[in-house]
Amino acid sequence: MRTFLNLCIERSRTTLSILALLLIAGLYARSDISIEASPDVQVPVLQVLIINPGISPDDAERLLLKPVELELRTIDGVDELNAAAKESLASFMIRFDSTIN
Repeated sequence: MRTFLNLCIERSRTTLSILALLLIAGLYARSDISIEASPDVQVPVLQVLIINPGISPDDAERLLLKPVELELRTIDGVDELNAAAKESLASFMIRFDSTIN
């Protein structure tokens, strides 16, 4: 490693020329690539939170999680459904099949 650094220092013009070439190539590539400010990307993931203050995790599972989970599973295109019950909260992470248009 030390010999490489010594070589770069000894041949500073070559090192700076390579650096300038890489910088110019990077700027050219950056201007040539099209970039949208707000691309139209459809993310097939949805998170649903049901907040009910004061409800226990057992009640949240029984009263919120199970009935809503049954309804969410009937939606076309649902690939994966993860549900969790916590104190005062039931959360659902729904992943849709990305091949369906």
